[in-house]
Amino acid sequence: MLSSLAITAGGVESFDFRFSAGALTPNDILDSATTPPGRYVWEVARRTLAACPAADAVVVSNPILPIRASRLAKLVLAGGPLPAPAVVTDEGTFPIAYILPRRLLDEGLGRFLCLLSVSRSAADAQLLSRLTGGGFVPRRPTTLRAIGSLPESTPQGFILGDNLEAWLVQCVNAVKLMRARDDWRDLPFAAHHPGHAGDVLFFSLASRLVPDGHLAFQSQVVCRAYLDIFQDCGNRLTPIVLDIPPAPRNTDVGDGRYFIDSLAHLPPGVDEASFIVFSRYSKAYAKSPFNLIDHARFSLGDPVATFADTLYARPSAVQHRPAPLLSSAPLRVLMQLTGGWDLKTYPARDRRVLIRALIDLGCAVTVIDLPDAAADGATVVTAGSTSALKALLADHHVFLSVDSFPLHFASQILGHPTVAIFGCTAPGNSDAPRRPGYRLPAPALPCGPCGCLDYCPVLMTRDCANQPRPAQLVAAILEVAAEVYGAGPASVLGLGLGDAA
Repeated sequence: MLSSLAITAGGVESFDFRFSAGALTPNDILDSATTPPGRYVWEVARRTLAACPAADAVVVSNPILPIRASRLAKLVLAGGPLPAPAVVTDEGTFPIAYILPRRLLDEGLGRFLCLLSVSRSAADAQLLSRLTGGGFVPRRPTTLRAIGSLPESTPQGFILGDNLEAWLVQCVNAVKLMRARDDWRDLPFAAHHPGHAGDVLFFSLASRLVPDGHLAFQSQVVCRAYLDIFQDCGNRLTPIVLDIPPAPRNTDVGDGRYFIDSLAHLPPGVDEASFIVFSRYSKAYAKSPFNLIDHARFSLGDPVATFADTLYARPSAVQHRPAPLLSSAPLRVLMQLTGGWDLKTYPARDRRVLIRALIDLGCAVTVIDLPDAAADGATVVTAGSTSALKALLADHHVFLSVDSFPLHFASQILGHPTVAIFGCTAPGNSDAPRRPGYRLPAPALPCGPCGCLDYCPVLMTRDCANQPRPAQLVAAILEVAAEVYGAGPASVLGLGLGDAA
């Protein structure tokens, strides 16, 4: 839950918001895994002011703590008149809420709340002091018992651990920058999201979808290894290039630790001229029903306030139509059967059946980066860049892929005829909006998404048994080909097809 109080001349009005489980009513706020807690302080504050325009100040609870508005009111109002701004704490120094003057948001400074530490009241008080004119910002203790050690993840879904330090570092660095620069209000915001290939693609698409009036960022930190993706996906932000490898796929280095360590590798002068906001995973994204593109849009400042604002309510913007399929040539199928981590890989036994079945039906099959597929009659290729992947897709009629960057690039950037495979991950988090020429066969089992990386937690194997069966995928490939090229399955396979447009 996310609670707030609106303070007016006539009294106090309370509000309870919640992280949405799917609906987006006026009391639901999109559950975004790439959003730091401070972004929710900003969102709750502006929604509270929208609901209560007469408010002179708002009190917003700390998003990592589950506090209802009724409880918040008892804790905050018991101390008498409310100073604004102020940081409300437990009996110790942990921030449990923020008292924010209306003018902070009226003056367009709400985005700076993204930089709150949500764990150190002294740092947060200094940030609010700078935002409101440099005066002393009190820390107002309550009767709430001092919060001790925090769990690795909270009831609100936030992942703590190294992320707590990351949020603190971004807050402290912001305060230093505001002290050093009189023009701090005009400095750009940079989203620190140097993720893997798919992450960069999702943020790029998100930047294109955020309305101009809501885009709170001007830059994005990106690893040089994926700069071509950033550029080819049409990112509206300016790249800040990191010349270090991306964070590992395993859990050896957490996102928060990677953020802290990477700051020393930013290009010279960036930290003296930009506010860097930690925009990697603050939550486990599989727990949210929303697409990661919507997660990123929310991170970048878009309220995504109604279902009509979400990705799935938007028509597909692109649809790529490859060269005509001629009767003299076979249906050419390109496949990506390995994903970002082991459990995404389509199982070896099933992929052999799949490849051989398609070849027996007269198709030409090409597989990316899987040498053992050659033994089953497939052509094996590499696609080490977006330009190479584009060329391969242009030479094939249908693309089949597990949940990975090539799938998202083909389906969401190019609109290529595509069949998507999801097993251990949730389709709703990263598949494309429905359109002609796109298929998402149902998984085989009800256990997904488990979100595991290395092994199945049920069968204790390295393969995911929740992948669609080969027969389902063959049928989906033929359906997509028929839909795009305007012919029935027999014709698609070259058994009597005339030249199709």
